Amino acid sequence: MMTATQDKWIVRLLEAGLIVAAVAVLAGCSTISGVAGAKEPGKPQQPVAGAAIEQPDWEANRPEEVKASTLNIFGEFDGQRRNSTKQIGEAGFQQHTYVDEGYDTDIVIDPSGQNMVFASTRHNEHPDLYLQRVDGLSVTQLTNDAADDAFPAFSPDGKQIAFSSTRSGSWQIYTMDADGRNVVQVTNGLMQAVHPSFSPDGRKLVYSALGGRSAQWELWTVDLQTAEKRMVGYGLFPAWSPDKSVNRIAFQRPRQRGSRWFSLWTLDLMDGEARRITEVAASTNSAVISPSWSPDGKRIAFSTVVDPTRENAGVKKQQDVWVINADGSGRKRITDGNGTNLTPFWASDSRIYFVSDRGGQECIWSAKTEGSSIQTAAVEPKHEVPKHEIPAPAHAAATEKDPFATNAKAEVAHESTEPKHDASAATDVHEVTH
Repeated sequence: MMTATQDKWIVRLLEAGLIVAAVAVLAGCSTISGVAGAKEPGKPQQPVAGAAIEQPDWEANRPEEVKASTLNIFGEFDGQRRNSTKQIGEAGFQQHTYVDEGYDTDIVIDPSGQNMVFASTRHNEHPDLYLQRVDGLSVTQLTNDAADDAFPAFSPDGKQIAFSSTRSGSWQIYTMDADGRNVVQVTNGLMQAVHPSFSPDGRKLVYSALGGRSAQWELWTVDLQTAEKRMVGYGLFPAWSPDKSVNRIAFQRPRQRGSRWFSLWTLDLMDGEARRITEVAASTNSAVISPSWSPDGKRIAFSTVVDPTRENAGVKKQQDVWVINADGSGRKRITDGNGTNLTPFWASDSRIYFVSDRGGQECIWSAKTEGSSIQTAAVEPKHEVPKHEIPAPAHAAATEKDPFATNAKAEVAHESTEPKHDASAATDVHEVTH
């Protein structure tokens, strides 16, 4: 289960009633940053799989005020709340932010590795963006408005920040200078747009948009100079690789349409089209979410949420940060199963920053990526779809679940010619022992 403040936040998105399962208001650090959307009146009719959905008349029916909702790591809106966890310390972990009220989330580090920007509700029930040195405690508030501001992303030169905001009445993408000035709206229209990520040359953004007709999270790119937009596939929370030798994007995608069983995928953009769509990591008892590239583009950090469909009151889900090679090999767990550990960001100093409640409140922490003895695995492909097994760490509690243990083999490096959205994409993810 997620903490109470987590369920409030980690993915604040709009309340858009176009998701396949009826969308309510979700939240939490296991939810992914703030996004706001249409207020209430009436929920749209639940779409039928494969059927076209009539676009609502947003202008004619726009509510007088927008109610911010939270979007979780599964791309859902909900209103569930979770209990906080006990304070836990661990060698190699470093806490960077501290809050008495509210929570911090959506951490990103600038290319120099000296400054971080994150979303926080420390001063407002709606998240704003803050700037802080990674080795300091003083914070500078970059945004201050009645809307939700979330999902920041630094440009490759560190001079600009892209982010999502509900200031226009729905979640849209904006850019601003690194000091919070010169805000420019990048996207507009009926689709909710969140989680921008810069291309290596800084000329384009990739982001997620909730499709009105598909009723799915779609991947879009936008040229910041020409404003040309293009849909490149289906997925959520994309991250553009910093490696200029490839034009590669990592993202999460449900293995069965409308489910919480996410796996980690990559695609290569060639002439604006998605190619080499590859499933990099999957688990039969966990959701694999929130990818973040290493500075050299050779590895990916991500989080896992064990038993993502279970909602037992008072029971905290195991949520950990892992790293993996871009080809799906060499998986290693970074966190220790204590507290919630989500939405990682791989900084240039080889530390991974993430959101955790291991200190009581949801704050920003970091951990070493090198020299960790928590859990590693060297994977050698055996077949076209390699399998690998990782033994549970010796120090782990008996109740701790390993998302990639023997009874939950992950599928990696599975190439697909086009996205799958039917039940056949689920493989054996529902063969879970609860």
